[in-house]
Amino acid sequence: MAILPQFLLHSFLALMLKFSSHEFYHGKEVEAASFYNRLAADATMRLAFDGAPRLEVIQALCLLTLRNIAAGDTSRACMTTGAAARLDSLRRPQRHGSSLANELDVRCFWSVYMLETIFFPHVPNAPEMDKSSQHPPSVEPPPPIPYDNNQVDAPDLDISDGTTEDLGINRYCVEMISVWGKVASLLHRTRLGEVETPWLPGSTFSRLNVLLYEYEAQLHHKHLLRNLFPSKRSSDEICSYLEYWHPWLTMHMTLHASLALMNHPFIHLVALRRKKGVYQSRLFLQQVIDQALLHTGWVVWLVDMFKDASFEIYNPLLGSIVAAIATIPWLYQFAKDNKVSRKAVEDLDKCEMFLQRLSFTWPHISRKLDGLRKLKLFIADKQQDVPGKATKITVPSGMLWELLDPSICDATLSGSQPPALSEASIHVTTHFLHPLADDNLQKSLMDSDVGSSEDVFTLSQDDLQGVYVNSSVFPFDYNIV
Repeated sequence: MAILPQFLLHSFLALMLKFSSHEFYHGKEVEAASFYNRLAADATMRLAFDGAPRLEVIQALCLLTLRNIAAGDTSRACMTTGAAARLDSLRRPQRHGSSLANELDVRCFWSVYMLETIFFPHVPNAPEMDKSSQHPPSVEPPPPIPYDNNQVDAPDLDISDGTTEDLGINRYCVEMISVWGKVASLLHRTRLGEVETPWLPGSTFSRLNVLLYEYEAQLHHKHLLRNLFPSKRSSDEICSYLEYWHPWLTMHMTLHASLALMNHPFIHLVALRRKKGVYQSRLFLQQVIDQALLHTGWVVWLVDMFKDASFEIYNPLLGSIVAAIATIPWLYQFAKDNKVSRKAVEDLDKCEMFLQRLSFTWPHISRKLDGLRKLKLFIADKQQDVPGKATKITVPSGMLWELLDPSICDATLSGSQPPALSEASIHVTTHFLHPLADDNLQKSLMDSDVGSSEDVFTLSQDDLQGVYVNSSVFPFDYNIV
C-alpha cells in the first residue's frame, strides 16, 4: 500500500470501510469513510478532468463508483463510472498496440466495462465488448465428479463434448454479463414504450436469442453443471475453489435470468400489447411461458443450492437479477394449477430471503426488497375466475417495473416515462395451446387419489427443483442435471 498514490489509497479505504473495519478506527468507521471519500474524490476527479488517462486514476474512479453505489449515491456513481470509461477509451490504442498488456491494465479495462454494463446498461454510450481484448487469467474448475450411470436423471441426455477450446471461466462470465447488459437495456426501453414484434427475425428479442445460442455453442463442456455438480460437493470443497465458483454462479444465473426475463409473461402479454391491433402468435406465447417458468426455476434452484453450501454471495448483479426474476413467481401464484401456484409461492419466498441477505450491503437492493414486499402485499381485488379459462388479475404495472428495470438510478425515468395506466390486466395461464394428454396417464390419474396423482410429478433431490410445468423446450444442454 505504501507505493500507491494517496488518492488511490484513499479511494480503497473509502470503499473498504463500507464493508469492514479495523481496531484503529474504534467505532468511527462512518466518519473515517466520509473523510477518505472526500479526499479521494477531490484529488481523483481533478486528475480525471485534466484528461490524463493514468491507470491509477481509472482504478480510483472504479473504487469510488462502488463506494458511491454502496452509499446509495447512484447519480454520483453514474458520473464517476462515466469518467472512468472515457479515460479508459484514451488508453485503448496503446493497449492494443502492446503484444502483452499488463494484467493490471486488463483487469482495469474489464472493471470499467462491467461497472457500466451491470449498473448502467440503459446509458446509450455503454461500451460494446471488444472480443479481441485480453481477459484476466482464469482458474481451473474443481475435478469433475465421476459419471454415475445409476444416478442419471435423464437417460437420453446428450453427453457429446462439444467445443474443444476452453476460453476460461472469467471470459465466459464476462461475455455472459455483456449479453445481460443488452437484455437489461431491452427491458428498460420496453418500459419507456418501445414496442417490437418479438418473433420477427430482425427484432431485438430474436437477435438476443441468437447471441445466447452462439454463446452456448462455444461453452466448454468442463464448465457444464453435469460435470461439476456443486450440489453433490461438501462446503469445504466449495470454499476451496471460491475463485472459480463465483464467476461460474454469476455466469449460469445470468444466463437463465436473461432467458426468463426475455420471455417474461408481463412483457409479452401487457407491455408489448400497447400497440393496438397487433395480434400475437399462440405458438410463440406458449414458448414464452415455457421458457419463463423453466429458467426462473433454474435461477431459484441455483440460489438455493449455494445457500445450502454456506456460500456467501455479495454480488449486486445477482441481487438485481433475483429481484427481477421474483416478479414471475409473483404472477404465477395466481395460477389455477395448484402445483404451479404452490411452487410459485415457495420460490417467491426464496427470492425474498436472498434479497434480504444482500440488502444489508447494497442500498439499491434494499429498495428492490422493499418493492418486492409491497408487491407481495398487493391484493388482486379484481381477480376473476372464468370457468375453463385462465385466472385474470389486475397487476400494479408500476410496481412490477420497479423490480424488472435493472436501472439503479432513481431519477433515470423522471419526466421520461410515457403516460400509462398504473394497473393492467393479465391472464395468468400456463397454456396457450391445448395440451396434448396421454389417455392412459389421464385414466391412471383419475383412478388414483389426489395425493398419489401429485407423486407422479414429484422430483428427487438431484432433479431440477424449480420447474413449474413440463416444458418441451430445453435449448441448452447443461440445463438438465
